Parts: sequence; C-alpha cells; structure tokens
Amino acid sequence: MATIHTLKIKNFRGINDFSHVFNENFICLIGRGDSGKSTILEAISLVLSPAWNISVYDCDFHNNNLTDPVIIETTLKNLPDVLLKEDKYGLYIKGIDENNVLHEEPDDEHNQALTIRLTIHKDLEPHWEVVKEDQATPISARDRARLNVFMVSDYVDRHFSWSKGAPLYSLLKQEDAENEQDEEDAVLNALRSAKSSIDAHPFSEFDIATQKIQKASSDLGIDMSKTNTTIDVKDLFMKDGKVSLHGERIPYRLKGKGSKRLISISIQMALVESGGIVLIDEIEQGLEPDRVQHLVSTLSYSFGGQIFITTHSRDVLLELYTDELFLVKNNPRTLVNFDNSLQGCLRTNPEAFFAKKILVCEGATEVGICRALNQYKIILGQNSASFEGVRFVDGKGNTIIDYCKGFKGVGFETALFCDSDTGKNSLVEKDKSDLKAMGVTVVDWLAGECLEEAIILNVPLSILNRILELAASLDDSATIEDARVDIFNAVVAKYGNACPSLFPLEIDDVKIRSSIGLAAHKGGWFKTVTKGEQLGDLLFNNWGELTDNELKKRLSDLSHFIDGNRL
Repeated sequence: MATIHTLKIKNFRGINDFSHVFNENFICLIGRGDSGKSTILEAISLVLSPAWNISVYDCDFHNNNLTDPVIIETTLKNLPDVLLKEDKYGLYIKGIDENNVLHEEPDDEHNQALTIRLTIHKDLEPHWEVVKEDQATPISARDRARLNVFMVSDYVDRHFSWSKGAPLYSLLKQEDAENEQDEEDAVLNALRSAKSSIDAHPFSEFDIATQKIQKASSDLGIDMSKTNTTIDVKDLFMKDGKVSLHGERIPYRLKGKGSKRLISISIQMALVESGGIVLIDEIEQGLEPDRVQHLVSTLSYSFGGQIFITTHSRDVLLELYTDELFLVKNNPRTLVNFDNSLQGCLRTNPEAFFAKKILVCEGATEVGICRALNQYKIILGQNSASFEGVRFVDGKGNTIIDYCKGFKGVGFETALFCDSDTGKNSLVEKDKSDLKAMGVTVVDWLAGECLEEAIILNVPLSILNRILELAASLDDSATIEDARVDIFNAVVAKYGNACPSLFPLEIDDVKIRSSIGLAAHKGGWFKTVTKGEQLGDLLFNNWGELTDNELKKRLSDLSHFIDGNRL
C-alpha cells in the first residue's frame, strides 16, 4: 500500500510554506505546543481524504490570507496497481530512484509514484488532482479511498461503524477484492438479510391495535387485511452507520478514550497489514504509561506500513530511536531530524527533546544546583525554566560534548554547565572553544577548579560551616569523616597546636578550603540531584551574604541563560 515520499503545505493554518521528503516508515513529530504538529497530520488527512467533500473555513488559511489558496501536495510510492493503469493515472506517473530522489520522468528501475494535490481557494471548494509538471487530472473520492488513509484523533466513534468511508468498510472491501468477490455493497446485503429476519418476527405486541385499524379501514372501504408491523426499509438502509461493533451488547463508542483509540488503531493495523498510512495525533491520550509504551513499541517494530504520530509524552520517546524523531518548530519550513549521538540522552533525558533551550550539566550536582536556582528565580518573581522552555540535562560526564553539539545542531539554544578540573574525564579547553564557536554558552570555573571547590573557595566562612554541616547531615559515612581528619591533620601540621580541635575550622585559608572542596568532589558529598539541590538552596537562601566573586558571577550567568535576567 501507499507510503508518503514528499509532503508540501502552503498557506494552511499555522504553516505558510512547508516541504519535507520522507525515507522512513515511522515518523514521530515532536515540538512545543502550537508548533504545527497536528496541522501536518491534518494536511495529510485532507489531501488523501476519502470523502467527496470536506469542511473548510476562512481560519484554515494561514493568517486568514484568502488571497493565496491553500495547497497541500503529497507524492506517494508503493501505490495500488489499479491507480497506475493508463485509463486511471498512468500518464502522470513519476519515478523515485534508489537514493530516494524524485524524478518527473520515471525509469524502469524507479519506484512508481503519483503526486496528489488539494487546492482550496477563497470560495472554500476543495479540488483534488493528480499532477505532473503543468498537467493535472481530477482524482475521485473513490480512488483516494483506495489509499486507506485514516486519522486517529479524539473523534474515532465513526471508526466502529460499517458505513462508507470508515476504516471498517474499507477493510471489508479489501477482503472482497482479495477473495475476488463482486464489489457489491456487503453492508447493504447484510442489512437486507437482517431485514428479512426482522420481517419474520410476529410483533404480536401490536396485534390488538392493528386489528382495530383493520376494522376501521374496512368500514371506510379500504382493505388492510394483510397489514403487519416491521421496520421501514428506509430507516434501516439509509442509516448503515448505525451498524457498528459491540462488546457483547455495549457499543464500542461507549468505551473509554484510551480503549477506543487502541481499538481504532487495531482496525487500521488490520486494514493496512501489508502497508498503508496511519495518522495518530497525541498517541498517549487516555493510555497508562505501560500501555502507550507497548503500543509505540509494537507499531514501530511490527507495523508493515507508514505511520505518523505526534506526542508530548516522555513514555513514547523512551521506546523510540533518534532517527524516528522529527522536530517541528513554529511555522515550520521543514522537519528537523536528530543525530544518533543523542540516543543516550533520549533514554535518560527524554523530556529534553520537548524543550526550547537546553542546559547541559556535567553531572547530578550541577542539575541540582540548577533546580535550586530555578526555585529561587520563582521566589524573586522571575520567569521559571518551564515558562522559558528550558530543560536541565544530566550529561553524565564524558557525553556532554555530544549532547551540546547534538542539540545545538538542530537549533536548540544550548548552554553547558561544567567543571574546569583536570581529571580523567574532564573537558579540555579545546572542547569548550569548539562549543563556544558553535554558539553554545559555556558556564565553568577558573582553571583547575571543580564545582565543589569553586563554591567552597568563594563563600564566606559562615556559609562554609553550613555547607560542612549539610554534608554531615546528608552522609554520615566514613568518607566525610576521613576527609575531615585529613584536613584537620593538614591544618595541625601548618599551624601547630594552636589549631582548634573542633571541626569546622575557625582558621580560614585558601589551601584548606581547596582541600575541603576536593574532598567533597572526590568523596561525592553532593553527587545526587537531591543533594545538589540542597546545596544550591543553601547558596541561594543566603545570596545576600555572598560577595561579588566568580561564584556569584557564574550562577548569575546561568540565570541569564534561562530568561535573560541576572540575579
């Protein structure tokens, strides 16, 4: 069955001029709200609609521009043979080569293709045509119906009826064709059979009233002796949409939203098991995380056709690969695919792919600091990270360069929050220079410093003591105690017996602070998001006590990246 190769959209809703070439069978569209994801699915649904007419309004024109027509055009390959015959659209065949390039004139080795165009002028009348260069010929609703394209959205009740244009009816006609049966209306035949069974029912409940009518009519000279009660054929045959699927005696249309959507998808999977196009808007609606993950996994691995979905769910992204994700931006001109270097991020930080701005953190402590900063900004009345579409991503050490390049490469505003130490997995200055050259904002510390060291070197002694108290309260393991002993011994060696015996130290010294910072870093005192957030809360709750030094400047740089405001 047919699959989409090219899609072009002009002057339709939130899209002015869009074009994209597909070479994939599973396409997941993601992006911020109102970016145009659903509009793209609606455009496909309209240009390939099996209906003879569609409802269009002035507001469906981009910015209400009625001067230019709405034009939706799609080129399809793997088409039904009946559409490629000369007495159909054989004179309009194009070709797609092995490199997925479209040619107006096909070669024998090309995959045959047709381009269908929907044009809507300000009179709001839709016109469907098969086009090739400057030539065009109308394509009927019946021929468009052969493509078996259906959209799953909030309005799927009709999918459970056997009426014409519904997927169940298309599945029925497909079975008739495969079994070489005449193209009779199977639904009407079934209704005629049901009518015969109904006619055989005596309807004895109406006998007394009918007999009275018969007598009265006889008195008036009218013979009604053969009168019986049954269902009017008009009411039965003219309402084939009333024949629908039931679960025992309950219509499927009364099921919950999630179950209805799954049943609708099941119908379409049966319809296009050998190929076809399915459109699912917000696939996660009404489904629990485990059910939506199973659905997405099943569709992406075993579906034989082409499927387009939209989503805002992290649970959906966890089941996908980066080459199946396509970013939609406001008023898109095309779709943006993600590099496979972000596959690890897709598994660990799927929420990042829905953001507008990415703040890549070297580790969990940095993420915690950023979360604390966000809460502090909210207290100050500044914009939150969510309002600005900012996502904090844990780069988990040596993957942060790939994450920064990957997100920046698809157009995200990107910043890096990292150490400047010289450890085994630390970033070298060339890496940072390369990122800065790409336009990535880099927030780091003075040469050789890690986060914990930079903080402890730059806070007043009173806050240093609170940091040590916090570390002890978070972890009473030997790691911190050993570090305290080592630092205490170093101080005794330097200052002699005059050093106080209690820790925290009252003696303030750069080397001592550096030793405490390195102990915190190597000992993992704050190496979780929660602990990092508590460390950040301590800093921001005492922001007024901090002096204007490198620590305050760098944290203010982070604030500026989020919403343009410094602390």
